[in-house]
Amino acid sequence: MLFQKPFHRLTRFIAALALVASLANLGFSQGNNNNNNGGGNGGGNNNNGDTGNGGGVEIDPQGVLRISAVDNTLALRVRKAALQTVGNTDVVASEMRKVSLNRLEKLVANRVSEQQELGDEVLGLAGLTRIEYVFFLPDSNDIVIAGPAEKIHVTENGNRVGLKSGRSVLSLMDLIVALRVYAPSNDAIGSIAVSIEPTQEGIKRMNQYNDQFRGRANQINPAVLAGMKQALGYQNVIIKGVPRETNFARVLVEADYRMKLIGLGLENTVIPFKPWIARTQAGANASALQRWYFEADYGTVATNEDRTALHLQGQGAKLTSEKEFLSKTGERTRGAGAGDAASVGFAKEFTQKFEALGEVMPVFSQMRNLFDMSIVAAFMQQNDFYGKANWDLGVFADEEKLSTKINNGISQVEPAVNAMWKEGTLVTPIGGVHISARKLANDPKVDSTLDASAEKLSAPRDLREDQWWWD
Repeated sequence: MLFQKPFHRLTRFIAALALVASLANLGFSQGNNNNNNGGGNGGGNNNNGDTGNGGGVEIDPQGVLRISAVDNTLALRVRKAALQTVGNTDVVASEMRKVSLNRLEKLVANRVSEQQELGDEVLGLAGLTRIEYVFFLPDSNDIVIAGPAEKIHVTENGNRVGLKSGRSVLSLMDLIVALRVYAPSNDAIGSIAVSIEPTQEGIKRMNQYNDQFRGRANQINPAVLAGMKQALGYQNVIIKGVPRETNFARVLVEADYRMKLIGLGLENTVIPFKPWIARTQAGANASALQRWYFEADYGTVATNEDRTALHLQGQGAKLTSEKEFLSKTGERTRGAGAGDAASVGFAKEFTQKFEALGEVMPVFSQMRNLFDMSIVAAFMQQNDFYGKANWDLGVFADEEKLSTKINNGISQVEPAVNAMWKEGTLVTPIGGVHISARKLANDPKVDSTLDASAEKLSAPRDLREDQWWWD
């Protein structure tokens, strides 16, 4: 990440170049140390209509992820038009929908064995848009997740979103990835990590290319910017903890990448938003790099006395800014503070508008769903929900029968370049995602009222054998 290099005589030139180079870390602390939207084939050669790729995203056979421009306004108009056609008797939204995971697994196992398609209701987890609770219900032996839900709307790009809000609904295949990470037979995992890093060769080429424009700012044009992008070349994607072929991995990479596109003014947010590129001032980034990363943001993480219930409440994710020291040799050291005023302002506005951004750009609400799923899965493993329910995940644990590897494995991404020079300083923001799932699952506060909530979420007495969700 060497791209902070002075150029001569540019004091009157206010343009800039910024390259997206991300460093994403999805960390799950151990111990007490405080697309198509998720889908895939339901076993064998079953085709459930899911490629796992979100709109505007392509992963080529060489594993290069490319994100093209998406008309977010068009998707919004189409969804609102579909909402107008809903009949008065149709249930568009539910304040609290309950899904029994072990009942759902039994239904999925039957459909897989009979080579039937799973369908949107199953792949979209009955339209859940959040997980607010997970319970073990001893009377019925159910492990239940619960939260708000909506009628599922499938976009022209194959994404499953809530018809009313536009937020991503939970993906069964993403949930299965989280459950496998925290499976009953697995050791406690230390971290899931994703990083996007430029190559040393690319850095060298980039510096050599930039040298020719010293003192010649008036020559910077789209063709020159394309040359800079070509000089840097593809950036390597490093993924740990989850298979790189999963939708889970793609969402983390895409959410981080699109967040920086917004910061660089390269993505239409539809809603009013001031990007970082419009905020930063000349000289603000001398000897430093700005880092933006997503982390958990829950107002409440609570459990009951016997730890058979977990309650998550709050937005779930926020964007944090941080400044890193940058040495003359290009080495980075974290801990230089919270970032400059432009980065702090960008992160603050992104956090404040996170819900709205997730409605027009579903990848952000889908990423937040991964926060919910990871924390819930870690809590289930830590508190032996599987032993209590006498359930070993069944077909959910079997990659051969129910594959979550639905993409070409992501190995590289294209760099994103925008015209941005600030008085001769070449600026490079970096970023990432950080979910301390095990820490949050380990240390919830105790809320005695959760036992009463569990009774309200219990399965109805007249529940059919094949029924796996209820309101």
